[in-house]
Amino acid sequence: MGSKGGGGRVAGLALLLAAVAVEAAGGGIAPHRAFYEVGLVRAGASSGIGGLSGAAAYEWTSDCERTVVTRETRLLIRSDESEPVAVRVDFSAWERLDGTAYGFSGKTSRTGVPVEERRGRARLPAPGAGGEVVYSRPEGHRLALAPGTLFPGAWVEQVIDHARTGDGLFTRTVFFGEDEDDLLTASLLILPGGAAGAAPEAPEGLDGLARWRARVAFFGANDDTTPAFESTEWFYENGVGGDAEIAFPDFTIRYRLKELELLDPPAC
Repeated sequence: MGSKGGGGRVAGLALLLAAVAVEAAGGGIAPHRAFYEVGLVRAGASSGIGGLSGAAAYEWTSDCERTVVTRETRLLIRSDESEPVAVRVDFSAWERLDGTAYGFSGKTSRTGVPVEERRGRARLPAPGAGGEVVYSRPEGHRLALAPGTLFPGAWVEQVIDHARTGDGLFTRTVFFGEDEDDLLTASLLILPGGAAGAAPEAPEGLDGLARWRARVAFFGANDDTTPAFESTEWFYENGVGGDAEIAFPDFTIRYRLKELELLDPPAC
């Protein structure tokens, strides 16, 4: 299990799970804090993973002009040949409500030693237009965004609309600023009721809300024909992300929603 392809990539997936929490029915996402238990489903011999456990905490708020997401993920990754590695990822991001500006900051450490830091801002002149990401960490790094590229909030707004009214495959290019792949192409399929399987018990406050189960394949920026990873996850119409499984070629991890706190909405 490589240093970036292991702990950093795995821990960063909490953002992708939480990103299916950015738009709700009628009037926007419900501000909330959510806590997830993280565990290992399977690991092939080539992964180098003997065990994995941890937790992720996620918070969504708004100041009426932009959304703000913060997330902390802590993992303990064990192998058969070395001491366990404690991985911590802290990530925060904000996005303008019109989807034209995005700022992000993230740090990854292994057993208390910093190994990666990312920070920057991205702008689009108008929704749907091309733009650019300017990084302050790593300093001087820039990334062009092709027309049609979305930031996470705008992406999930479209995902929710698709879940309500659409069928078939829904594909968009999304910039997260979270991991080594700056740009990801996300291809999403809402599973029909018969194929979605039994839904997990809804946490308090979510009873009676519509929810969907989606399968999402994430491709890197190099026109790969095989996804870098895939997720199968539940999400609710008020924007809360539920249980999920995230599969890599040689291991799969799960997120279980364990606790939810709904917060007061801003007085806009």
